[in-house]
Amino acid sequence: MKKILLTFGALGLALAPALAADPGPEAVVKKLYAEPHPKHSAVYTKRLQSLFDADAKQANGATGNLDFDYRLNGEPLKPDTVKNLTFREATEGKDQAKVTVERKGGNGANAVVYDLVREDGNWKVSDAHAIGDRKWQLSAILKGEAH
Repeated sequence: MKKILLTFGALGLALAPALAADPGPEAVVKKLYAEPHPKHSAVYTKRLQSLFDADAKQANGATGNLDFDYRLNGEPLKPDTVKNLTFREATEGKDQAKVTVERKGGNGANAVVYDLVREDGNWKVSDAHAIGDRKWQLSAILKGEAH
């Protein structure tokens, strides 16, 4: 019996770092808000990062199609902004989720919804869109299809 308990204990210790290394969708989005420049992030899917890269290349040093900080729907991101936000996660299956971000006490007029998928075993942001007064979809803006 001792051997079995020791085996399960060792297995649990071995799996703990792997489980801790895979943050959930809400933690991934919070990480994005902690980054100073949202155009290059390890939390994006390969597809979304390639859209950011293509937009930057096409802009050739100028402002590209994305001319505002989408994380706050155009409002400037300040160091204390994150503590004034609420993050709500909604899982849509084992490999898809949404995280809605809005100001605490907000009415949803400036909420941003993040679509996340599992890519290479980790949660990644695949797109974002605003709901409420000012509607947009990040991938469409990056492609030059909408502003």
